[in-house]
Amino acid sequence: MNMKLLYTIKPYLLGLLITLLLAGCAKENEEFIFVHKSNLITQMTCKASHSGGEFQGEIYEFNKEGKLMEASAKQEELEGGYGLILFPISATLAKDIDLTSIYLKATVTYDELITPSLSGRHNISGDGIIITVTSGERTKRQYRIRGYFE
Repeated sequence: MNMKLLYTIKPYLLGLLITLLLAGCAKENEEFIFVHKSNLITQMTCKASHSGGEFQGEIYEFNKEGKLMEASAKQEELEGGYGLILFPISATLAKDIDLTSIYLKATVTYDELITPSLSGRHNISGDGIIITVTSGERTKRQYRIRGYFE
């Protein structure tokens, strides 16, 4: 007789279980999603090989009028502008470093996206490369990256 009772209650228990599981799947609350406005690169390094020494890039930020800004400039002052990252490398290393085959590494906030990707090797000789940094809010900023021997 207990088995008969179990078979009659079983569909109701299953329905109750499904209801409880689905109730726990609340929608994402947009009010608590945090995204950064920043589309700036705070640091960039380059290497000729994975095991070689690093070179620190010199970052220059320009506002939307093309005016070079101070290092302490705020995001709002830089909006609509662009950046330039230069890697001056000693001419004594010209035989050891191939600027057409360089590894790059950038420091950005967690929700910034760099395109094209910095993975692999890059040619930063001559005019260098241009990358786009997209913030979490989808604002974009372009950077030209160049290396040269001095």
